[in-house]
Amino acid sequence: MQPSQSCPPESIDDVAVEEILSLLADNYVRSILDALAAGPKPAAEIADYCSASTVTIYRRLNRLEAAGLVAVETQIAPDGNHRAQYRARPASIAVSITETGLTGDLTVESTAEPPAGDYRHRPASTVGDD
Repeated sequence: MQPSQSCPPESIDDVAVEEILSLLADNYVRSILDALAAGPKPAAEIADYCSASTVTIYRRLNRLEAAGLVAVETQIAPDGNHRAQYRARPASIAVSITETGLTGDLTVESTAEPPAGDYRHRPASTVGDD
């Protein structure tokens, strides 16, 4: 998998309507978004909440991050270990059926740049597909 873009998409022009609909049609994605509604969580906690493997969760989180619907923040613990936390980005999505096909509007709330010392997460590459 390719690393995610440094700037998440801010409009549906940057992400295909079909990709957003495909994401939202996925039961795991909806379960991930439900888990993140309570606040940021590491992938292992999300996997437990969703009763899914971490590989499955990382795969969906990578797609959600690429679409701009999830943000990742890396926290550095006092012992030096790094821990990625995922959080849902507030968004509104509107889809219309027109004479030319599906059109849509995705509005994702902008987030502040991470504080100094934070590092941007790069999605892990995984083997196989669920």
